[in-house]
Amino acid sequence: MNRLSKSEKIGHSRTRERGAILVLFTIGMLMIIVMAGLALDISHALLNKSRLQNTLDAAALTAAKTLDQTASTTEARNAALALFTSNAITAGNGEMADNVDPSEVIVEFSATLDPFNVGSSPAEYVRVRVEDFTLGSWLIQVIGFDEKNVRASAVAGPSPTIGEACDIVPLIVCGD
Repeated sequence: MNRLSKSEKIGHSRTRERGAILVLFTIGMLMIIVMAGLALDISHALLNKSRLQNTLDAAALTAAKTLDQTASTTEARNAALALFTSNAITAGNGEMADNVDPSEVIVEFSATLDPFNVGSSPAEYVRVRVEDFTLGSWLIQVIGFDEKNVRASAVAGPSPTIGEACDIVPLIVCGD
């Protein structure tokens, strides 16, 4: 009977596990790349969604102000699209200018806020939205995602007059 010494048994079991570390290391590195890709791509999408939302907010406010002053939905739509375009081409918004055509910006009007009935008249409220702002992917392409889609919407309406405003809490009270 061939008996192996204790040191020979240990050496024999190590040779059977020689490739296990390489497999675990490879799987671990792949998971780190996937997590880094998710973090980078999600933060990229959130940054661009914030930029898109800010631009749509400004466009909706401009359209509501123009609508309030002129009562013309055509002028309000033109004001919203002009402001969207001017904000999209500013520094930092290059991806918006490249990926969102002004014809994809939807401007809608309604007489009521809740529910927002598109086309009802007289128009008092404006909704400006973009449904498909497509961004490219970076590291997340490893798991099969080639692009990210972002959308945003903003609604604005007339400002109340001082007589109509209620439940306003003063921020600072000055007195003698």
